[in-house]
Amino acid sequence: MDLDPRYLETFLTVSRERGFSRAATVLHRTQPAVSYQIHQLEQQLGTVLFDRTTRRLTLTDAGTKLHALCERFFDEFGRLARTFKEGDTQPAPLRIASVSGFGRYVLYPLLSRERASAPYSLRFPTADQVFSSLEDGVCDVGFVYLPHVSSRLLTAPVWREELVLVGPPQARGRAFPSLAAFEDLAFITYDECEYVFGKWFEGHYGRQPRSVRGTYHFEELEEVLGTVAAGHGWSILPDHCVAQAARQGTVVVPQAPSRQQVVNLIYSVQRASAPENPAALRLIESLRTASEQRGLTAPKTRRTKARRKAR
Repeated sequence: MDLDPRYLETFLTVSRERGFSRAATVLHRTQPAVSYQIHQLEQQLGTVLFDRTTRRLTLTDAGTKLHALCERFFDEFGRLARTFKEGDTQPAPLRIASVSGFGRYVLYPLLSRERASAPYSLRFPTADQVFSSLEDGVCDVGFVYLPHVSSRLLTAPVWREELVLVGPPQARGRAFPSLAAFEDLAFITYDECEYVFGKWFEGHYGRQPRSVRGTYHFEELEEVLGTVAAGHGWSILPDHCVAQAARQGTVVVPQAPSRQQVVNLIYSVQRASAPENPAALRLIESLRTASEQRGLTAPKTRRTKARRKAR
């Protein structure tokens, strides 16, 4: 079977970007062209690679297997090409995978500010894809909201973020003395929001509301913030995602219902069998230092095997 490598590149980009439109933008192609190549690839393989029946684009079992294979193939091909071009004199880039919100709002700005001394690659897959990339050896370090039960992975807390309620500007001054006050609100949801919403309600009220009415659902937190700012609903987000919009007055963060902060941990994840990577260790230490400077200190721990199941 002769597979066109361009189709594999298109498939990997759609999988990473979790959408045909965003993949088309990255590849500088039209969306119909991207859809056509995916269709041709599925025809050649005789299987469906994406589940298109849900609100978000997800990989089928066959698609997940092909994604892992493509990650390994293009990663090794890139390493080989660099060896030919540079004579193997340059250090290999640190391969980083992070869930989108933390990666875009914390990790990328930190790497940019520090002008990382070592080369790196940074991408924003789903949490499940972070774990699979690490287990398949195509990623050196990952960052997720919850660790994953696996004897092959090591996790350590590196960052603490406060979870905050965020609303449109016209809601300034509104209070929420009880859970009943949330029953008439429309919420903007996003991937992994069930965990964030649940943790926030449990932290402030000790229990969940009877129901949460969702209106719009997005994959990216930028879209969530924009929709909240437009007055279409409320959401609960990590504080670092909200800070700039709150300063600009495009959204409001009401006073917390209780005095305590609801804090969530971010974990670094590495392969248990991998040798210690100095660049990864420097990045992890930089994140811990930055977290301490924010006053939300992440405890320093040795690398340990994950014991808590991801939700």
